[in-house]
Amino acid sequence: MFFIKATDSSGSEDCALWESVKKGNELAFSSLFKKFVNPLYNYGMHFFPDPDLAKDCVQELFTSVWQKRESLSEVSLVKGYLFRSYRNLFFAKIAERKKDVHPDFWEEEVLEAEDSKESEWIEEEEAIRNCKLVQHAVRELTRRQREAVVLRFYNGMESRQIAEVMGISVEAVHNLISKAIRLLREKLRRQTF
Repeated sequence: MFFIKATDSSGSEDCALWESVKKGNELAFSSLFKKFVNPLYNYGMHFFPDPDLAKDCVQELFTSVWQKRESLSEVSLVKGYLFRSYRNLFFAKIAERKKDVHPDFWEEEVLEAEDSKESEWIEEEEAIRNCKLVQHAVRELTRRQREAVVLRFYNGMESRQIAEVMGISVEAVHNLISKAIRLLREKLRRQTF
């Protein structure tokens, strides 16, 4: 699994696209879809490593947006609205499948370079070791802590947006993230010595 940190988008640009979608503008809809398809997909993959489910939920979300475009409400934070809607849809689909909601989604295979010089190999092994240490530490966070960390550091959301997506207060977001960072530091410190 490969993750790219998303850049925070202009809220006014997103609102303009949203308003155009509500008026039936297909180009605006396409732009909105292209802007959010990868961040939403990556967000879903953090919680349940099923690429088909993550893609289906993105598709279903945007299909619903287009079909209900004329009755869409006013939205001040489009990014937050889309992430929250995706989250609700995604977890509903998982519940329908009656699968474990807390899978170990941080496991990923790390491929070694085939032909490399000895110094590059040593450097790569150190990077792999560090990556595994971080993955192991993150696995020990609660689901809510992981979700807040993913939204903040992988999707570039501000605390207010995370609060909206997760349905909690901004203060609760600050508490989740600071506690998660503190726990990660402690776990990494113990694992490296």
